[in-house]
Amino acid sequence: MPSAQTDPCSLITAAEAERALGERVQAGTLADPNTCVFKARRNNSNAVTVQVDERPGKDRRTWFNKERLRRDSDLIPGLADGAVRVYSPPALARLSFIRGQALVTVMVSSMTQKDLPDSVTLLGKTAASRYGTPVLLAAEPPAPSSDPSRSASTDSSMPPAAASHASPVTMTRTGPAPPGTSTGPTRSAPVNLSELAGTWHAHSSQGTIKQELLLVIQPDRAWSLSSMMQFDGVVNAEAGRWSLERSNTFKGLAWKGTYLTDSPQSFSSTGSLHATWTRLKPKQNPAQIPAELWKLRHEATSVPVFQLKTVDPTLVGRWEGTGTYAGGTAAFVWSIKPSAAADLLILDTMGGTIETKAGIPRLQPEQKEQRTLDIVTFHEGEFTTSDGKTNVRWTKVLSPQSRSPQL
Repeated sequence: MPSAQTDPCSLITAAEAERALGERVQAGTLADPNTCVFKARRNNSNAVTVQVDERPGKDRRTWFNKERLRRDSDLIPGLADGAVRVYSPPALARLSFIRGQALVTVMVSSMTQKDLPDSVTLLGKTAASRYGTPVLLAAEPPAPSSDPSRSASTDSSMPPAAASHASPVTMTRTGPAPPGTSTGPTRSAPVNLSELAGTWHAHSSQGTIKQELLLVIQPDRAWSLSSMMQFDGVVNAEAGRWSLERSNTFKGLAWKGTYLTDSPQSFSSTGSLHATWTRLKPKQNPAQIPAELWKLRHEATSVPVFQLKTVDPTLVGRWEGTGTYAGGTAAFVWSIKPSAAADLLILDTMGGTIETKAGIPRLQPEQKEQRTLDIVTFHEGEFTTSDGKTNVRWTKVLSPQSRSPQL
């Protein structure tokens, strides 16, 4: 089996991801050290994702056994130490397999591919083969022994290590159960919802725009989600008019509007950023940005200024604002330097409750026009959500007390 630093991008090729999606894909890129994403070229919300979890000290079999008891799960025999497939129509299918102490998950997300379960099964077998895992191409029962007292589970030809290995999925031949006998385990919810309570962090990308996400889930299943974007650019502000040319955009694609200075400590703006602003002191943290997200912002901007810009001296400083952006309410932090270099933080928030549909927990927003997020995988310390187009992986934010317990 590969070492504990397996590159998830090495388990499948771009050509294999293309066959699974039925369309051309970009080369695989690392979303984080454990996750590789192959995005479709035309619609990058269609994607193949490979996750490899090899971190020591985690009980992945407990999570795996919960996963295989889901109502929408199918066991895939003959693959690794156990494999389970979950199909969440219409746009997502995933296959997870256990190998030793490692867990590998392959996901295919597409609104156009019709054979997602078959596609993810084929990809999962390919990934397992490259991971050094034996794959049985046909789930055939073992040949009957000439000695009726022996069974497949006690075959003396089996290597001792394999005979003693406790696999979460086993293949056995079964006969009719006697009347009144239980026919098997009862399906149960795959996630203990109380385990979701806490603060969770994730990264997300929309084109060239990167977002830092913070999700707070309360014990009563209420949740709030904060999304922070940061833009660097060059500002021009004079005689009541302002514009902000963002980095990495075509020339002319600037935000712009008007501004009115009320006092040295406040001003208002219209246009692309319709907000009221209050000056922050040099070491003052903004009240609207959660502390966990504020720590993740870029430090002093290093945007080069290649042409002469005019900056109204009364606007130089760091400002906190509330107002509207792209048609919705938002909070802002705008840092403007005398050199005209500037950076802008935009914080969007939403909230709702956790509901369960067909055994799948989902983050149901209060406003109907906002997208629902299904929790498609969950194990200790992390989970993955999907809105049918984009998968986001969340990790738990430990409190200072948890990170540094007092003795």
